[in-house]
Amino acid sequence: MVAVLGLGLSVRGDILELKNGTVLNGKYDGGTAGTVRFETSAGQQVLETPQIIALTFTTPAPAAVASAAPAPAQLPAPVAAPSSVTLPAGTTLLVRMMDSVSSRNGAGTPFTTRLEYDLGVGGPAAVKGGTIIYGRIGSSTQAGRAVGRSTLDLRLAQMVINGQPVPIMTSGYQEAGQASIAKAAKGAAAGAAIGAIAGNAGKGAAIGATAGALTRGQTLTIPPGTLLEFSLMQPVTVPVAN
Repeated sequence: MVAVLGLGLSVRGDILELKNGTVLNGKYDGGTAGTVRFETSAGQQVLETPQIIALTFTTPAPAAVASAAPAPAQLPAPVAAPSSVTLPAGTTLLVRMMDSVSSRNGAGTPFTTRLEYDLGVGGPAAVKGGTIIYGRIGSSTQAGRAVGRSTLDLRLAQMVINGQPVPIMTSGYQEAGQASIAKAAKGAAAGAAIGAIAGNAGKGAAIGATAGALTRGQTLTIPPGTLLEFSLMQPVTVPVAN
C-alpha cells in the first residue's frame, strides 16, 4: 500500500475506503510513507496508511477532442468563358469599304467591308477589328443626265466570325462622324476616312458626291477605303472563340 501511494503522489484521486467501512469522497492531496492527506468537503484529513483499504482515483475526463481543422476554403470554380455574346440593337458598326459601289449598281449588288475596331459587351472583344462584313445594295437609282437625283441605299447583311457566317440586319449607311473616326484613328491614321469629315480630303477616300450635295444627273459613288457607319436593327448573337 505504501508503495502504491508513493507512486501515486502526483495523482489526483477522489475515493478513499477505510477499514472501518468509511468511504471518503474528495481529492488525494499527497502524503508520506505512513500517512495520506485527503481533502474532503469537511477539510483536509491526515490518515495513517494502516487504516486504508483502498485509494481509488477517478478516471480523468477525456481530453476535449480537438476540433477538426477547418477544410481549406474552396476556391470558386473558374467561370467558363461564354461561348457567345449578344450585341444589342443600336450597336454602331464602323466599317471600311473594300469595294467601290455606286448608284449605277443595281439592288442586290454585293460589296465587302472590314470592321474598324473591336466590338464587345462589358468584357473581352466579341468581334475583332478587321472582321470581314458583307453587304449588299438595298436599292439604287441613277438619275438621268438632267433629271432627278441618284440614290444609293447600302445595308450590311453578314459577318464571318471564327469561320461561321452570322446574318445581321442594319440600317442604311451614314458617313462616319468625328467621334467614330477618332476612335478608329487611335493607334492608326484614319487616312481612308471620308475626306471632308476627316478634315483632309487629299489623304483619304471620300464619297464622290454625298446624297445631299448631288447635282442633277450626277452618279453617287462610294470608293474603296471610305469609312461608313451602320447600326444594328436587331440584336445579334455571335460566337466567341474559347
